[in-house]
Amino acid sequence: PSGTINMTIPSATSTVTNSGTTTIGSGVTKSYGNQRVGVKNSVGNCEDEGQIPVFLLEDGATLKDVIIAGGTAGSDGVHCKGSCTLQNVYWEDVCEDAASNLGSGSTVTVKNVIIAGASDKALQHNSKNSTTVLQDSYIADTGKVWRSCGNCTNNGGPRKLTLNNVKVGKAGSIAGANGNYGDVVTIRKLQIKGYKSGSPAVCVEYKGIEKNGSAESPKIGEKWNTSVCNVSTSDVTAY
Repeated sequence: PSGTINMTIPSATSTVTNSGTTTIGSGVTKSYGNQRVGVKNSVGNCEDEGQIPVFLLEDGATLKDVIIAGGTAGSDGVHCKGSCTLQNVYWEDVCEDAASNLGSGSTVTVKNVIIAGASDKALQHNSKNSTTVLQDSYIADTGKVWRSCGNCTNNGGPRKLTLNNVKVGKAGSIAGANGNYGDVVTIRKLQIKGYKSGSPAVCVEYKGIEKNGSAESPKIGEKWNTSVCNVSTSDVTAY
């Protein structure tokens, strides 16, 4: 990680609202020159599940220098079907989720981004045997920075998060992992605004479950220096 964390979303060079999801092909790098991009969303409420993404990245794709529109035009953000890189991507006001890791065996790398207004989750991790890397980034306000799916169909793991050199403003918690599925959260150089021990919880262990109606994954609690939560109190500081 470079050490410098940008905390200001650049001004949009222009704004476009697409009629459907934009797909970036396998191995393709696409830069938008800080254009604001949204999508016509069929739902009226950002809490609705199953919204379409603004961008769908095939395996090996890179998305750079783009502002994801706020509100319903931001829909379900970015979906990665395999390994992908999100660099200098800015979410003004997350609708459902900012980005989702959906490709088995993949690594989704999120660097030099700013994510604002993710009331539920910033980074959703559904795929198994896969990793999300978050570095050199600012998460302005969110319910959870990262969550391993608690109640997916055919749920399991392991899912891994590596977080390094990240600033977080307001958050309900930082990372939620399913210990029973072998998830591992590794956190280094995390700065949280006004942080005090336990507020917010940093690494929270859950028990992942198979999808069963609206049943929620049971919370076990905040953990430090465990096989699931590879983080020490010295890795977290206030700013």
